[in-house]
Amino acid sequence: MESVELYALVAFGVVAILQIFYQSFFMLRMRSRKEFSDKRPPLSIVVCARNEGGNISRLIDSLMQQKYPEFQVVVVDDCSTDDTLMQLAEAHQRYPQLYYTSIPIDNHFKHGKKLAVTVGIKAAKYQHLVMTDADCVPSSDRWLESIAQAYTEGKQLVIGYGKYRKIGGLLNYIIRYEAFWNAVQYFGFAVAFRPFMGVGRNMSYKRELYDASSKYRCNIKVLSGDDDLFISEMGTRANTSIMFSADSQTVSEPKHTWSQWVAQKARHLQTASYYPKSVSSILMLEQITRQLTIWGGVALLICMPNVIILSSVASALFVREVLIYISLYRAQKLMGERGLWGAAIIMDTLLPWIQLLAWICGQSTKKNTKWR
Repeated sequence: MESVELYALVAFGVVAILQIFYQSFFMLRMRSRKEFSDKRPPLSIVVCARNEGGNISRLIDSLMQQKYPEFQVVVVDDCSTDDTLMQLAEAHQRYPQLYYTSIPIDNHFKHGKKLAVTVGIKAAKYQHLVMTDADCVPSSDRWLESIAQAYTEGKQLVIGYGKYRKIGGLLNYIIRYEAFWNAVQYFGFAVAFRPFMGVGRNMSYKRELYDASSKYRCNIKVLSGDDDLFISEMGTRANTSIMFSADSQTVSEPKHTWSQWVAQKARHLQTASYYPKSVSSILMLEQITRQLTIWGGVALLICMPNVIILSSVASALFVREVLIYISLYRAQKLMGERGLWGAAIIMDTLLPWIQLLAWICGQSTKKNTKWR
């Protein structure tokens, strides 16, 4: 074996080992829950809504059907210009336990969703807060019970899974797969290292944890990341619980056009710069080593047909893909998802590039980033 081939093989081996370690250490962490809390504390569900007239009544009806002993629903109408406020008034007639308030339009003060979340938390009367969005619904009437069960001894923060409704088509598959992959990843980080993100449509925390937060309130003008900023600051391995069973999920309406999805991705990716350095470094390293492993391995197989190189590279690629399929298959069974893990080898290669393209396209509309 020539020196160039040796150096290339060693370099490939380093990035491949890092990839295999990442898949083993972070992506294989999901387990069936063994501990359940038997306490059922009263819960305050906080919902922020802006121009959600087409969704808010459906969500409130779904929340009020929850089989849980004591809870309230707090909805903050944030500068809506449609009939959201009228629908809230009508819903209040049907459900006295619904409390709603409104933030008026102020042309001199622009704000993001975090202000509405803060108003909702201030209005909530219970110590256990549950966050969800107006454009989604709980997957079952046991959603609140699943959240309460996750508050085992010492837990102050609960991270859940928010999936998207299946409607068919390539865009819908990408949206659903990305949400699934991200969930497996941030669940793994929460268990193995530290929590760094979650989804604002399905998470819960104690008020005392919110009161102790500083970065969240300091970054209140950041338009996105009301969930990630809080979790990355206040979450630890010790105080965070994850929930992913079918009963504990929320189901959201997916974007229907590529332009809508690109705008959404641009907003979400803005928050990544606020992650802890340790987390952002690992995530960046994973993306770089993933591309080097895949494309570097392909290049070695094509350009250096040495028997040792062929067997070594093929074995490393095979082991990595097997680990990915095992982790996603196990996660899919635990989460009750269907039809997502089969295309992992394709999505594993293409998804980072699709996300990069969405980010680049989103930069042109960055200044027009919307509330959510």
